[in-house]
Amino acid sequence: MHPDLRSTCLAIIITIPGTGCEPNPAEVAPPAEPVAIRRFDPTSAAPVPKMTTTPSTDADAGLDAEADPDDPPMIDFPMLDEARRLDFIEAGLTFPESLKELDGRRVSLVGFMAPFDDLRNMRRCMILPSYVGCKFCSPPSVTQVVFVTQGREDDSGVHRFIDAPCHVTGTLRLSLPERTHEGQRQGFMYSLEDAAVTVHTEEAPERAPGHGNAPHQLRLPRLAPITSTDLIREVAEIVDLHPRRPIEIERVSAGDFEEIIRTDLELAYPEAHRDARSDAFRLLGLLPEKTDWIDTLAEFQLSRRVAATDDSGTRIRLLDSVPDDHPYVRLQRVGEIADALALQHFPRDGIGSSKDAPKAASDEDDDARRAHDGLRQGFRTMTIYRYARGAGIPAGARPPATFIQDSRDRRQGRNEIKGAIESAPFGLWESVPGIVGSFFVDARVGDAGPLAEADAALARPPSTTMELFRPRWYEDPARWRHDPVPAGFAEGLLDTRPVLTDVLGIGGLVPILSQWYSFEVAKRLAGGWAGDRWALWRLPDDGSALLLETRWQDEASAIQFHAAIPDNDSWFVPPHRPGSNRVRLLRADSPAVLDRLKATLPATWLDEADGDRPPGGSGVAP
Repeated sequence: MHPDLRSTCLAIIITIPGTGCEPNPAEVAPPAEPVAIRRFDPTSAAPVPKMTTTPSTDADAGLDAEADPDDPPMIDFPMLDEARRLDFIEAGLTFPESLKELDGRRVSLVGFMAPFDDLRNMRRCMILPSYVGCKFCSPPSVTQVVFVTQGREDDSGVHRFIDAPCHVTGTLRLSLPERTHEGQRQGFMYSLEDAAVTVHTEEAPERAPGHGNAPHQLRLPRLAPITSTDLIREVAEIVDLHPRRPIEIERVSAGDFEEIIRTDLELAYPEAHRDARSDAFRLLGLLPEKTDWIDTLAEFQLSRRVAATDDSGTRIRLLDSVPDDHPYVRLQRVGEIADALALQHFPRDGIGSSKDAPKAASDEDDDARRAHDGLRQGFRTMTIYRYARGAGIPAGARPPATFIQDSRDRRQGRNEIKGAIESAPFGLWESVPGIVGSFFVDARVGDAGPLAEADAALARPPSTTMELFRPRWYEDPARWRHDPVPAGFAEGLLDTRPVLTDVLGIGGLVPILSQWYSFEVAKRLAGGWAGDRWALWRLPDDGSALLLETRWQDEASAIQFHAAIPDNDSWFVPPHRPGSNRVRLLRADSPAVLDRLKATLPATWLDEADGDRPPGGSGVAP
């Protein structure tokens, strides 16, 4: 994926708390009369924001565009939205016949321009259904972004940005697995090649709610009051889950709310292991030095959450400092009600952890807890977007200005927390469950399908984050081979036992790889994951060492991951053994410590056990 597009996608999905459309922060604009939200229509569809993938580079089919007719057929964004994406790693797509028939032909589309390379020359650009100016604006789904190249390849002219509805005519290319056209390589589902873009002079689509010319200031309406009873009833209609017990929404102070969040996290991560987990993530490159685990996760949550649901799904605590009539607060309440209803129908033992904090469980590893967590986040996110679409609320509503300022004040002088919050790899690690959970739910129910279709997954949650990345692997376990690393894999390697061992999963490996590669490339490099486990030791000199063992669907996937680890004096990656589907990494605080560890390890550590090769030649089956 092009680096500019990569940064755009990450800005949409990974929200760094306390940032936004500076220097013009969004405020709620109090109109003369509060805006009465129109009654929710359960049939309304709202796509969950998704990221593009970089497809395969097989030979293009070589379709030639038909001769331009005088009046090319019109396509529109609802038509484009009929395509379905089946896999978050590979380009597993299904297109409707109406689009397949137009593939390779000249067509026309009306939309809004967004830059791909440079705003000063829009030869390569994107066309969207509405203007999107910042990460707090409603982001389009992957089916709602069209890659456009104006003119032919040798076109050296300057194509200016059009800040108005645009009429685009070009050759439509669908991103099929065998294609290699530019839009396919850049990770788009649709491309319009050799295109001409002009101002649309006829009836045009409206901009998304709250948008003005870029740069803009998002002005959000004050909402009409709604009782908790009515809001619960509307959310119940969306998710088709009705309360089994009354749900109480209670106002609490900022201090009490912080205590609720921290207590939840402390139950998830026992005190005896928190420092070891921080050390492990530091050695893996995910966290800065001297970072407190609970403080960091609590700050992520406190910087975006205004409400929290208890384990029984009967009590929601809402910050008393945020206004009920603010769109962001309304949508967060909707999400918590959806969470409460899911908890009542599918108790925690059935669906794992709370949506932002995995719950401690002796029989679960961290990857399983995060998979359960991602499923619930996806259910919650889909509910929020559908409510926002049906009620006419900007789904990208920014938090109240006072809430953002409170977050900044809380981090004042705490540089270690600020460094952790601003760490892109850890921010990605924290965000991955919600990203892939939303994709998973969308893949199962679609943009307009009943959310009740997610009930089966809530009752039988995925056990790995890989199943969220690849829903078909969840639906059909025969498609892949889960090969967990035993908990005692590192016993006896050193004189002392590891102080902590756990599982990263693909949801942890991708953020690690994102230190060196784009998110798209990192997903593909980890796409053949079969299992992993890490172990952390405390050394006599107060240093730390970490061993990570990964297992893969086939030898090719193992070789690909092995080759992706860059040379580093503090990493040791044993050479690949032919026939093996394993990759081991040893990491220490310094090269000197690493050298001592390598001399201490038994010679047999470099030997791979029999049975590495997957039976029957099985491999990755997206």
